[in-house]
Amino acid sequence: MKITYLGTGFLAMALVLTVGSNSVFGKRPTIQIEKAYENPDSLKVEKLAKDLKKIKPITVNEFKAKFKKEVAGFKLTEVDAFEDKDTGSFATANYKKGDQNVYLMVADGAGPGADQVKSSLLNYLEIKAIEELGDKLTIKSYKGWQALFDSSMYESDEMANIQYLEGNRYSIVASGNKTPLEEVKALLDNISL
Repeated sequence: MKITYLGTGFLAMALVLTVGSNSVFGKRPTIQIEKAYENPDSLKVEKLAKDLKKIKPITVNEFKAKFKKEVAGFKLTEVDAFEDKDTGSFATANYKKGDQNVYLMVADGAGPGADQVKSSLLNYLEIKAIEELGDKLTIKSYKGWQALFDSSMYESDEMANIQYLEGNRYSIVASGNKTPLEEVKALLDNISL
């Protein structure tokens, strides 16, 4: 099945937002989910969200300017940004190298975007607490926060995905098409918003 880059990004974001739902993990006891919120990492997330709510979201032009023209051999082919007073600022960018590409969906965690950052980070903690992760789906520390690394679809669809927090502010979903997880990570290692 072929999915557009935009569709892949929305699918990844939808996965992040729904994966924390108790209905998805209905067979698991909810007591384990509550434990995820009692650890020091969840308190760190709560404090970050509170601090981010006090910051003004980035403007569309400032957001677009943050994306480098070339990163780790990938060239920026498109970038767009949006502002919404209720949900905050968002940007999308596509980096391409040959037939490989990495599509980024970036949400500014400042102001109203703090809730999305908080939700994503707490979802990673929930998944880590209740799921048996393997070598194709892992949650590990990356750039100071828990991040989701997923290469489970690479063999069948040549897709890899990393979801993480950049610069203590920006929630990023990076979807690589025909790009192994290691190359997606190499690109992200060189991104700083």
